Amino acid sequence: MTVPLGIIACLFSDLLGIGMVSPVTIILVSVLVGIGLSMIFGHTPRVNVASTKYEHRQSNGFSSKEYSDSEGTFAVDNSLGERTAYMSVNELRHGKIENALGSLTVYLNGTSLDEAGATIDIDNGLGKLQVYVPKEFRVRLNADNGLGSINTHGTSSTDTNQPLLTLNVDNGLGTTDIYFE
Repeated sequence: MTVPLGIIACLFSDLLGIGMVSPVTIILVSVLVGIGLSMIFGHTPRVNVASTKYEHRQSNGFSSKEYSDSEGTFAVDNSLGERTAYMSVNELRHGKIENALGSLTVYLNGTSLDEAGATIDIDNGLGKLQVYVPKEFRVRLNADNGLGSINTHGTSSTDTNQPLLTLNVDNGLGTTDIYFE
């Protein structure tokens, strides 16, 4: 779409005040601008609802989501856009949540923990990340925060008979909110 604009810019380069710039450079810049714009605006937001025996999810935006239930693991990845994921994993042992620039909300309702406990690695770059954890879970939070903020809302269970869920949070410039409800 931007290549024709590059050709027009080459034809009228003297009138545009870019007569000293090589036509190859103008075309290359127009192609790169086109690629960048298509990466940002090229996809229309979509809602994808998938339902299986163990999974319910809703996806808004451009990112993909990996899910595995047979091993008691899951992975949610959001690079750009807005996304909401509803996780329901039986006997969770390990999970991974990654958010780069977008807004990601993850609900862990309906998830049960393995008797030995579970670990979820949470990585948030520049975006906004919200994780909703059932308040019945006993949680230990290991936080590594850059210039952003990590906030907890509510309290988790203190019952030592419950399995322990360890949240390893690595937050860069974004905001990570952990809700216990």
